[in-house]
Amino acid sequence: MKQLTSKELHQLTEAWLAWTKSAPNDSQLRSRERLLLVFLLIRHGALRLGEALEINDLKDFDYPTCTIRIGGSRGREVQIPEKAMEAIHQLVDSPRMLRLRGSITHMDQGYVRKRFYAMGPLCGLDPASVGPQVVRQSRASELLQANIPLNIVQKFLGQRSPVQAANFISFTDDDARRIVHNHLRQEALKRSSARNAFTGTVTRLVVDRVSALVELSTLEEMRVHALITVESVQRLGLHEGQVLNATVKAPFIMIEPESAATGRTTGCNRFVGTISGINKGIVESSVVVDVAEKTTLCSVLSTDELEEYGLAKGSRVCVSFSPFAVVLGLPEE
Repeated sequence: MKQLTSKELHQLTEAWLAWTKSAPNDSQLRSRERLLLVFLLIRHGALRLGEALEINDLKDFDYPTCTIRIGGSRGREVQIPEKAMEAIHQLVDSPRMLRLRGSITHMDQGYVRKRFYAMGPLCGLDPASVGPQVVRQSRASELLQANIPLNIVQKFLGQRSPVQAANFISFTDDDARRIVHNHLRQEALKRSSARNAFTGTVTRLVVDRVSALVELSTLEEMRVHALITVESVQRLGLHEGQVLNATVKAPFIMIEPESAATGRTTGCNRFVGTISGINKGIVESSVVVDVAEKTTLCSVLSTDELEEYGLAKGSRVCVSFSPFAVVLGLPEE
């Protein structure tokens, strides 16, 4: 089955947003926003086209929990990313939709399909590869590549069995290589007890003229912020939803007792944890801190400072590091 890569999905989404904003008048803007809403439902919720067109925007969206309720014989609830739900909420609450509330997405299937296919040339993709079914399949593939279990993806899709979901989803050779590579890398990290390493999804990207702020969210719900150059953004091809690795060298990680935390640990990256190990030297010492179930941070500080703080195994501490100290890389690197 045809599928889009994450990069192509990003291209397609940007094309939909640009096309919507370029509407020449309010009437056409309302029409395009209705179509954009359908696209977002399929792009992030993997809804069938028919399911998206039957959504009641007055009762089927639970904004606080980022949940979409889908009715019919394959009724279910699906959760989507917070940013996507914010975009949906903004579209639904637009004054232009006031008279359509409850039936914003209720449009003719044939018309909507045509509009989907028409987006292909706008983003340099084959029209046949940007239809509703392909977008839905591509979202399912994204979920599996994010290591979400097949039975969960099955329920997300509204499939009757995992076998249906497995048949529904296929991987390209590049997808398979990347998944295996990432799995082996994670296993290597576990074997080497790697510290100061994070893997997460880009949940925020703010690009300025010279630098950019990147926010990563890990599976342990930690948020890591990095400040990098615009050139690095372009080299890595960064965009929201992308999976990245982040590392920080031990000398750049500051540490102090939780009870004595001062302003120096109030930067973007600040975590509380428990000391699980200390390697004490004459001049310099290293301290290992467990800050999450599978995340440890190692800090190097002077032995005098270690003794001054009275740190010991089991002590609760604050660890922090500057966004400038974070090095980002792609999972393949």
